[in-house]
Amino acid sequence: MKRFLPIVALLLLTLVLPACASHLDKKEGYLKEAGFRTVKPTTPEQIAHFQSLRKNHITQETRNGSTLFMLADENKNILLVGGESEFQSYQEILYAREVEPGKKSAKFTKGIENIWDQGWGSVLGSMIPQ
Repeated sequence: MKRFLPIVALLLLTLVLPACASHLDKKEGYLKEAGFRTVKPTTPEQIAHFQSLRKNHITQETRNGSTLFMLADENKNILLVGGESEFQSYQEILYAREVEPGKKSAKFTKGIENIWDQGWGSVLGSMIPQ
């Protein structure tokens, strides 16, 4: 059993890492669609700032009275940058693509629960072998 543990761990790692990458790719796609621009840090100051940011997460900063939202992708060595209006667009895209489909699914599930609660549960339940 112990000799299979590294194989299982490697298998799980190969399954989890692509999922993380695809999640980040999806987030970056939504940000670009919302109008975020891609910046490649080149100066020592930009590189230092890039390295100080939390990787693969959206960070909010205020500069010269303006709010900026940034996502640092260390694998691609890029920074996606947008303002308040781009971030608002991103949230709308995210809601439309990720949250709203889940709500539709929840409505369907609730509809099935209502049918079940209206007496069909006892009829359908009796058809399931115990």
